Amino acid sequence: MQSLKNSPSPLKRPRLTPQPPPTPPNPQTLTTNKPSKWTPLNLTQSELSLPLTFPTGQTFRWKKTGPLQYTGPIGPHLISLKHLQNGDVCYHIHTSPSEPAAKSALLDFLNMGISLGELWEGFSASDCRFAELAKYLAGARVLRQDPVECLLQFLCSSNNNIARITKMVDFLASLGSHLGNVEGFEFHEFPSLERLSLVSEVELRNAGFGYRCFAIKT
Repeated sequence: MQSLKNSPSPLKRPRLTPQPPPTPPNPQTLTTNKPSKWTPLNLTQSELSLPLTFPTGQTFRWKKTGPLQYTGPIGPHLISLKHLQNGDVCYHIHTSPSEPAAKSALLDFLNMGISLGELWEGFSASDCRFAELAKYLAGARVLRQDPVECLLQFLCSSNNNIARITKMVDFLASLGSHLGNVEGFEFHEFPSLERLSLVSEVELRNAGFGYRCFAIKT
C-alpha cells in the first residue's frame, strides 16, 4: 500500500507554462519584399528614366530592388518606383507617417514642377551637340534632394568612386531612424546634424572616410 501511495498518478499531467502572445512587428520596420499596391505617377519614361537617374552618381541611397525598380528614402518616407511594361512610372509607399505627405515629398524630390521634354527641346534647339546626345538620355532627371544630405554626399564623393561613396553614405544613413528592409537592403531616414555631431573621427576613419573626416566633422 505504501508503494502505491508514493507512486505518481498515471492521470496527472505536467502543467504547461502559458506563453506570452508574439509581439506584433513595428509598422516602421516591416520587411517588405514585394509591394502589392502600385500607384501610377502619370510620368512617361521620357520624363523620368529610373536607370538613367538613380544609379548614375546623382544620389547614393536608392537601391535596385527589382527589374526596373528602385527603392529609397525621402525624409521619413520609404518609397519604391518602377517602370511598367509601357515605360510609365508608378510608385509604392512602404512606410510613412502620412501617405499624402509621402506623395508630396516624392513629387518635390522628382522635381515634378519641371517638364523635362520642354526643357530638353529648348536645349536641343540651342545646341546641336546636345540634340545629338539627348535621344540617348531621355528621362535623365535632376533630383531635388535635401540640401544637408546632398552636401554630405558631395563631401564623400571627393576623389572617390560610386561604390565607395555609396558605402560611406550608407554608414552615415545607418545612424538615422530605421525605416524598413526591402529585398535585403536596410533603409534609414538620414540622421540630423545633431546626431552626426556625436560620431567620432575614429568611427569615421574606421568606416573608410580617410581625410574626409575633418570635412564631415566640421
